[in-house]
Amino acid sequence: MLLLFVLQTAADGIITSAATYSYDAHAQQIRFRNYMVIYNETVLMDLLMHFRTGIMYEIDYSRLHCEKKVLETRFHPTRVPADASFMSQVILGTTSVPGLGLLTNSWVGEIPEIQAQYMLTFTEFTCLPVSASVFTPQTGWITMSFYNHLLGVQNPQDFIPPFFCPASAQNEHLPKTNFMKALRPHQRTLAPVNTRTSEHSHQ
Repeated sequence: MLLLFVLQTAADGIITSAATYSYDAHAQQIRFRNYMVIYNETVLMDLLMHFRTGIMYEIDYSRLHCEKKVLETRFHPTRVPADASFMSQVILGTTSVPGLGLLTNSWVGEIPEIQAQYMLTFTEFTCLPVSASVFTPQTGWITMSFYNHLLGVQNPQDFIPPFFCPASAQNEHLPKTNFMKALRPHQRTLAPVNTRTSEHSHQ
């Protein structure tokens, strides 16, 4: 599980947010809980993505509402893509004092299926993600910074849809989305955050 800081920029302004990001590379699934500030209103985004089945759930615990969508994006593991180009190596912090510098590598590339360009930064040792900046014409820039890495799946329940999510539906009749579009709040109906919503979202 990772803690993220997410900055989104586009023609309609700037959105800042903090998110928890549960990631299961083996089963190709992601749970993304994002608290955002948009025009002075705090809202919650809760997404469950099952890439193997091509399904995404938009979850709203405050209304016990869940919308199922077709996920038109293949799974991208959190690692340096094989076709990425090396850009630079930098030290975050300082090497003047032992232990105060973090050696990182940055890579750039494209994802043709969603017309995306990206820059990814990973640590030199253990190759943990530090930041990711992705641009598409539909979303503008989305920048993510990664903190507080916890290795392994901390809570398998994160990847199980809540009881109020639809169990079955004909996929051809479902609305479609992809990973980057799903992160853009103007594409979605967002739940305003209140105390009760926040409590339920962590149960």
